[in-house]
Amino acid sequence: MRKMLLIAMVAISSIILLGCNPTVQKAQGITDEHIIIGNTAATSGAFASVGVPFNLAMQVVFDEYNDTHEGRDILFKHYDDGFDVVAGTGLALTKKLVEEDKVFALVGHFGTNTVNSTMDYLLESGVPMVYGVTGVNSLYFDGENGLGRNILSVQPIYRTEGRMMVARALNESLFGAEGNAKLGANDKILVLYSEDDAGNSIKVGIEEELATQGVVASRIIKLPFTAANASAQVTTGLAQNPGVILLSANQAPATAAATALREQNSNVPVLSSYVNSATVFTPAQAVVEEQAQPLPYNVFANAWVDIAQTGAPAPTEAQVGGDGTLAGFAFPLSYLPNFTAEYWAFVKLMNDSDRADGATTSKALWANAYAMAGYVAAKTFVALLEKVEDFETLSWDAFLDIAESAPIKLPLAGTVNWADGKRFGLDSLALTKFVYSPNVTFAKVREVESISTVIAK
Repeated sequence: MRKMLLIAMVAISSIILLGCNPTVQKAQGITDEHIIIGNTAATSGAFASVGVPFNLAMQVVFDEYNDTHEGRDILFKHYDDGFDVVAGTGLALTKKLVEEDKVFALVGHFGTNTVNSTMDYLLESGVPMVYGVTGVNSLYFDGENGLGRNILSVQPIYRTEGRMMVARALNESLFGAEGNAKLGANDKILVLYSEDDAGNSIKVGIEEELATQGVVASRIIKLPFTAANASAQVTTGLAQNPGVILLSANQAPATAAATALREQNSNVPVLSSYVNSATVFTPAQAVVEEQAQPLPYNVFANAWVDIAQTGAPAPTEAQVGGDGTLAGFAFPLSYLPNFTAEYWAFVKLMNDSDRADGATTSKALWANAYAMAGYVAAKTFVALLEKVEDFETLSWDAFLDIAESAPIKLPLAGTVNWADGKRFGLDSLALTKFVYSPNVTFAKVREVESISTVIAK
């Protein structure tokens, strides 16, 4: 009895002492000189073409912050995980960053494989994660029970994309011989989804919105596929005479499906994800006498990076920075009208920097979509830092309070709102179309809009 009473008295004394201590323990990674952050990303191997420009652009933004702000500098640590999830490399290196390097936050947490394999650890550790470089649904949280509060998603979640693809298909005037009619009330909707995380994640949103819009089951065709069997599944789907194809896939499976549609001379319009830009549909084109041929079907894709502005003037030499020229661009700057001022601010920052990663220089990133994503990721983190009033007492919870305090307007994109623990990422998207003249690219055909705005059309 006396032993139990002693334990109770010690416990009460500890509580009193803690209550009287005015010192607040700041989070790890905030030293007298630095704000330590990090990521793992594929900067070698097949995905180096994504990871290198993404990280390089982030570092240029952090250089700008360090050069223009007093006080602590951002110290960015990076490990190359080679996109290797089988060996657990992404998880092991993420743990190293958090537990050994003591990072304050992960910024630009890279790729579907690494995000999925580390999510349980991120939730358990509580380390803030700013910007997951994927749209996989494991990033999606609705604020219930506080779960996922430390996951600050920015890119649109695949689930959101799937919903938008359905909203566009049912409400936009994209169909018919002139491309200006709405989808017929009885036209079938073919959902081609890859049997992987990305394909299934997008499909969740597609199914959700089809149900919300009351589309009858008889109109819906859902076919799973892989890169290996894409041709056979495309044949099966086209035989049912769909009016639109929702391509719920990315990377190799998406390219295989796009190629199969071309080989079978399909003319059914395709709606797909923002990740499926020229990297998927350009290689799907036939090549005749070294000349790529237009696809026989129209391709539309969501877009969250928005840099086009009709009527905007071409840039001046001062706007592009550097020596007034753009790496690899052999034409006068007058050939580049119709881009936003925000885009030229990105270009100037890259062009003014001498940063390089191997053979890749920051000056070569002015038209690189992955660099733009890295730029947005870094700018998002910097925007949060600029709201910090006292780094001496900054905790993870206080940082997340700042993130939830007000929406953040992102450069080159829309506005992200993390209020009330909601982690949906961006939920307003533009619509682009694959065009062939004057350049092979995706051109904006609809402005950034919310799903509710599209449904109201």
